[in-house]
Amino acid sequence: MQKAPFSHYINAIGKGQRGARHLTFDEAFDAMSQLLDQDIAPEQAGAFLMLLRMQEESVDELCGFIKACRQRLPDALKQLNATLDIGCYAGKRRQLPWYLLSVSVLVSHGYRVFLHGASEPGSQRFYASHALTDLGLPLSQSTAEAASHMDAYGACYLDLGIALAPLDRIIKLRELFGLRSCANTLARLLNPSGAPYAVQGVYHTHLDERHAQVNQTFAQQSLVFRGDGGDPEINRDRDTALYLTRNGETEHAVMPEAQGWAMKERQFSTTTMLAVWRGQQDHGYADQAVVASLAGYLMLLEELPQAQALEQAGQWWQARDKQVLPFEPKRSNCAGNALK
Repeated sequence: MQKAPFSHYINAIGKGQRGARHLTFDEAFDAMSQLLDQDIAPEQAGAFLMLLRMQEESVDELCGFIKACRQRLPDALKQLNATLDIGCYAGKRRQLPWYLLSVSVLVSHGYRVFLHGASEPGSQRFYASHALTDLGLPLSQSTAEAASHMDAYGACYLDLGIALAPLDRIIKLRELFGLRSCANTLARLLNPSGAPYAVQGVYHTHLDERHAQVNQTFAQQSLVFRGDGGDPEINRDRDTALYLTRNGETEHAVMPEAQGWAMKERQFSTTTMLAVWRGQQDHGYADQAVVASLAGYLMLLEELPQAQALEQAGQWWQARDKQVLPFEPKRSNCAGNALK
């Protein structure tokens, strides 16, 4: 497809309530390609992103944007042989990132998990990248190091600034705009490692449904839900709708609210996470969140009914090795449970 003048796309989405329209898949692909490659003026980029923010992206637009992003990913990421891809982009405000302990339990049972994310310095949120080193998983500084960590730990974390710097640059524009852009949505949908399974946590209402529609288009096996703070963690303080997409079709389930009410974390410290992992501290929210999130992951990975997934998740959580860090190199893997 021949590139169109970028002003054509700004004109299309910016004509007001009556004149504006969504971009087609091909137009969206071309527009995002030009944006990522910085083939346009900065003023055009800002106008386009903020107009999209006001209008909200259609499924066709998101699919075109994702295709453009994926074409610019390093080929080395596909060699990680990840089973599960999880985006960690929201950051936490009320609770610690307990889902990381769910991930560590999965890893101990043979799954290879690729974690990716970005942080916004001015957001004052607690991100996965702030916790992982203390939990035993070093942050990868290159795709080569990500491969080394994946083999050593069964998991790795790579910042979006390394995986796809142009998209990370757009995310960081929030500091100029004062608003998030579609880049945050695209990063969650990206699946940089090309893993056969993906988990996506979202924050806003209806975004879970839209993500599921995009995953259907790409025939991506995925779990999407409105997670705690927008991260891929199931919060049992409320009912959580789960969207499980397989083979181009989406099933809907609900993880019900659990008993009790979670108080906001007073201090964001991995010391609390490690104490819970070691069984030295009781934490009602943590136990519920870890088991529920792990159960959701198992519903996707092993196609388990919800009740069975919750039971298995609870058993795995209770049987965790409390004597080692959550992410421990060369941990014993149960190859029979891993999906290669």
